Amino acid sequence: MSLHVHVHVSGGHFLLDICASMRYFIFCKELPVVLNAFIHGDKILFKDYPELQEAMVWVYFHSNISEFNKVQCWGPLKDAYRTSSGSHGKGKQGGLTPQPCQGNCECCFTPMTSITWS
Repeated sequence: MSLHVHVHVSGGHFLLDICASMRYFIFCKELPVVLNAFIHGDKILFKDYPELQEAMVWVYFHSNISEFNKVQCWGPLKDAYRTSSGSHGKGKQGGLTPQPCQGNCECCFTPMTSITWS
């Protein structure tokens, strides 16, 4: 079980390319707040199904700049939303990429960006 989070860092407009570093930093810093809001908003769901907090969080940073176009594993949801802002760096399990399900499914997709660059 996993939670896949996609963020658009840059691409599609030159202004996004100029501020890509700042956008990447902000996403890394504020994503734990977003995950915490997700946990809070669905607290009844997480109370009924506590195993959902064990779901691995995969963050897909989409960018036309290779430095920011990456996938990071932030660990289980219960840890990812409690982590201090901006402390993920290369991700807790840097270098790993999500593995597709065995057999045919509709939940898996490529970690590469689907954004068309102009």
